[in-house]
Amino acid sequence: MPKPTSRFAAFITELRRRRVFRVAAVYAGVAFVIIQIIDGAFGYLRIPEWVGTTVIVLVLLGFPIAITLAWAFDITDQGIVRTKGPQRHKPKEPHHFTVSNTALAAVAILAIIAAVWGWKDRVVGGFTENPIRSIAVLPLENLGGDPEQVYFVDGMHDAIISNLSRIGALKVISRTSAMRYKDTDKLMPEIARELGVDALVEGSVLKAGDRVRITAQLIHGPSDEHLWSNDYEGDLTDILALQKTVAKAIAQEIGLALKPEEEAYLASAPQVDPEAYQLYLKGWYFRELQTDESIPKAMDYLEQAVAVDSTFAQAYAALGWANYMLQDSGQLPTPQARQQARAAVERALALDDRLADAHVFHGTYLYMFEWDWAGAEAAFKRAIELNPNHLHAHYEYSLFLTRLGRSDEALAAAHRVREIDPLSPRSVEVFRTLYWRSGQYDRAIEVVKRGLELHPDIERMLFWPYFYSHRYEEVLDLATKLDSRFWTMLARMGLDQTPEAVAYIDTLEADWKQVTPRDENMSIIYLLKRNDEQALDWLEQAVAERSPAIAYIKGQPAWYPLYDHPRFQAILKEVGLE
Repeated sequence: MPKPTSRFAAFITELRRRRVFRVAAVYAGVAFVIIQIIDGAFGYLRIPEWVGTTVIVLVLLGFPIAITLAWAFDITDQGIVRTKGPQRHKPKEPHHFTVSNTALAAVAILAIIAAVWGWKDRVVGGFTENPIRSIAVLPLENLGGDPEQVYFVDGMHDAIISNLSRIGALKVISRTSAMRYKDTDKLMPEIARELGVDALVEGSVLKAGDRVRITAQLIHGPSDEHLWSNDYEGDLTDILALQKTVAKAIAQEIGLALKPEEEAYLASAPQVDPEAYQLYLKGWYFRELQTDESIPKAMDYLEQAVAVDSTFAQAYAALGWANYMLQDSGQLPTPQARQQARAAVERALALDDRLADAHVFHGTYLYMFEWDWAGAEAAFKRAIELNPNHLHAHYEYSLFLTRLGRSDEALAAAHRVREIDPLSPRSVEVFRTLYWRSGQYDRAIEVVKRGLELHPDIERMLFWPYFYSHRYEEVLDLATKLDSRFWTMLARMGLDQTPEAVAYIDTLEADWKQVTPRDENMSIIYLLKRNDEQALDWLEQAVAERSPAIAYIKGQPAWYPLYDHPRFQAILKEVGLE
């Protein structure tokens, strides 16, 4: 008489009889293969993420359907037929079915282990042994091919970097270093190694009318594994929100836990007038070129941008910088530049107090034009708090500390500049300035010569350290090569070639008086003529006009001959440097 069985045991027997376990194991194995193909190939082929997501959802939804069909139907020699109900006294099925089911179960278990192991070895975010904590956004491709849209694509590139930079847990390489890989043939692992990052983002921008599409793809640097890709599309009026959406998606993909304030920043963005935004991007593009010819163009576009949209904080911050740069190049009188720069930065901060760019320029304005050293330092620190990877904030803060003689702090800030902008001339400049202003001329020269390998056009940085280490022949050779009358004059004076030096002094004085007078330059002219009193007259005139160059005079070797003069000490005191 057969031994009675429990209902559960009978149910398991019936599942086995109807081959449900077999179907489940086969389905799991096939599903695993499909998911691995999606995971490994879709990113590389740039298939949109939603396609892979849809396939995975369909695979998951298909599992209960497959189990139901396995329970209800059998595949026989006569075709697909409904499975008969359980037979209580049916002889035991052949042993090979049991072995087959066991083998399939083993295959399923191995597939699960392989899947878990594959996920374990993937280098993504904070969920693995090798989290992504540093990233570089490579230059974006101009998908439309229109050369007139270069400024727009570059602006999108900068905006994505800027938004990612707000995330404190992530090191983000600056745009200036990333731009060295535009149209490069280098492989991703090589780029990642040179920039010192865990991951790279590449992508494209397509602008059609007032519609913009940004494609972004995340790549693990050392392995060149494509981890994720997606497309984002929106109107120009919502372009600021679109840029933040891309940055937030990248942060989420690499598993970063955002702070509440970072989450809030990336979740909110005002709309912007499309015309004003494109004018701003053109102004930003020309400002970044930083030439005497490009800055007036930047000024013009930025003034048009704020005329179209008087609520555009970013445009006002950039306009403040443009005024300062025009003054620095001698193209705008100091009083006018100071007034216009102050109005622009105050408007930018009133519109958006969380805009790091505005705080950086506010700090520069406060110490350059107002000699408010405490206020300037607070502004720089606020900018870095808002955007820990803000290149210009660390760069300006390092120069600020150097000019105050706070060398240790300046060195720390300079290291931060090099960390986030390793391939830019700025990284060379902050160290060179720090070293030569602290009397370490040989170290300054060494830094510049190493930088020449990447930037052959930075030879000018050698002038001051050469001159103050009395290497006058080298100063003269370099001045001749670069056609610099000012440095030719200084070199000849250092070599005691007084008649030749005086000839250059006379021509320089005549030229400098024909343009917007740079009082500090005129002071140097008279200092070289051994006319200390007239040199001090020009310095005092620079103080009266609040010339930004007065902020440099502490520790500046050019004025060493005047340091003990009572009038010079009075200037230092008035400026707040004593």
